[in-house]
Amino acid sequence: MKAVVTNAKLPGCLEIGEAADPVADSNQAVIEVTAFSLNRGELRRAETAPGGTQIGWDLAGVVKTAARDGSGPGQGARVVGFSRRMQGWAQYVALPTVDFAVIPDAVSDNDAATLPVAGLTALYALERCERLLGSKVLVTGASGGVGYFACQLGRLMGAEVTAQLRRPDFADMVRATGVSDVVISADGAALEDRGKFRSIIDGVGGQILSKLLSQLDERGRAILYGVSAGAETGLAVRDLMFTGDGRVEGFHLYRESEIETAAKGLDRLLALLADGRLTTHVPVTGNWEKIGETAAQLIGRDFAGKAVLTI
Repeated sequence: MKAVVTNAKLPGCLEIGEAADPVADSNQAVIEVTAFSLNRGELRRAETAPGGTQIGWDLAGVVKTAARDGSGPGQGARVVGFSRRMQGWAQYVALPTVDFAVIPDAVSDNDAATLPVAGLTALYALERCERLLGSKVLVTGASGGVGYFACQLGRLMGAEVTAQLRRPDFADMVRATGVSDVVISADGAALEDRGKFRSIIDGVGGQILSKLLSQLDERGRAILYGVSAGAETGLAVRDLMFTGDGRVEGFHLYRESEIETAAKGLDRLLALLADGRLTTHVPVTGNWEKIGETAAQLIGRDFAGKAVLTI
């Protein structure tokens, strides 16, 4: 079959190559992929992976062969899934039935394909935080896939959401989610007069995170899911001490989806999409032949939100 594979010599370090057809275990269905969305995590891995490595987490498609153990939907069901083996950007993929969900009629494949990594990360990171109703939540990197969903889901959970951006270009897009405040600040200094936050959902890391830890409320919680501005940050130990039992917690979707399966989380997100309470932002679409070009644009931050390619 055809599949997206790594090639360090090409733009985006990706190309469409050949891969072996998937062989499904008894608890897995074979899905014929129709669309997939891109995440920076995959693309960063593509830069260092051996040539010819398959890649891709997020996918939407149709069940070609149902799981032999009887779990999951039958042949012909339209589904969205999370390929934890990173083999989702291919004509066919075998997925455990706990890692995909049926797409409602009101939701397109393209919109559904944006949900697995970005949507589940936003959902599960916020649910790590207690007592959000009426509380202040800060979402950093709010124009990215996770940040955009976190702004909306935080509001649905009853939080007063402040969104941080490093560039003003995407401020209107983020304001349209209904957040209480949008702050343009590359280093976090402009957030100093916004007071304390019950929760910080951070995918930026680096210098800005070091400053923001001082703005955790008593018993506040910072959930760290990404490091787009740097893998290391200074820890303001004294500031953290004065939060009482404030916490800084690492987040990894693989672990979190063992607590609640991706299928259950996707079901919840799909229901919100279907009734209009959650929206996607997909400014870049096209055929998967554009994989290298699109990957390079995403890494270069040429657009906000998600890119979805179709097969």
